Amino acid sequence: MGLALLQAGLPAWAAEDDTIAATTERTEKEVTGNYLQKEIIGIKPQAGFVTFKNADGNTDSRLAMALIMEMNAVSTFYKGHKQFQNWYVGPSTGLIFSHLGNPSSNFFGADPSGERSLQGGSNFLMVPVNLKIGYLWPDSNVRFSLRGGGNATYRSVAQALNFGPATSQGNSPVWRMYPNVGADLEIGRLSIRPDLTITPQDDLFSATLGYNISLG
Repeated sequence: MGLALLQAGLPAWAAEDDTIAATTERTEKEVTGNYLQKEIIGIKPQAGFVTFKNADGNTDSRLAMALIMEMNAVSTFYKGHKQFQNWYVGPSTGLIFSHLGNPSSNFFGADPSGERSLQGGSNFLMVPVNLKIGYLWPDSNVRFSLRGGGNATYRSVAQALNFGPATSQGNSPVWRMYPNVGADLEIGRLSIRPDLTITPQDDLFSATLGYNISLG
């Protein structure tokens, strides 16, 4: 009797196990690959560094904090079209901030070995105005994208960064737009964002690591 009940229950248990396994697999895909595939609007807090030549002509780096905002036009206008579901095309913008301090300051723009007039409070802002084109590797959570366009830059002290003619404005604040090229490697909710701002004089490189928050 007991043996008969056990034999009758085995198929039910096997079916239940298959259901649990299928549900787990489906949930994993929703959390990983499908997350990037369905992303429409992304808000991405990031941290990293900017590398540049300082007022002394030496290559230097500073901490950078960023908030990047993006929208995938493909997900917006071609939702449900499987031939486009792995593509990403849309604007990429946001705000990147770094406190530069004096040329002799540390990575955080603090503790200089020598003060320069007004440069102790030198700050740098950058606003990307980019078009992003990317592709999600099928059945994965990995997307690689290329970006390009321009970076609107602000220097609270013009001579803190030698980007060209505007540097001669000394301690005055300066807004300038420069072309840029960059890339994005996104793995699930994590992203790596290198970027090069091309100026008439000394270029600026930035790299940040971010966390993706999807509103789509």
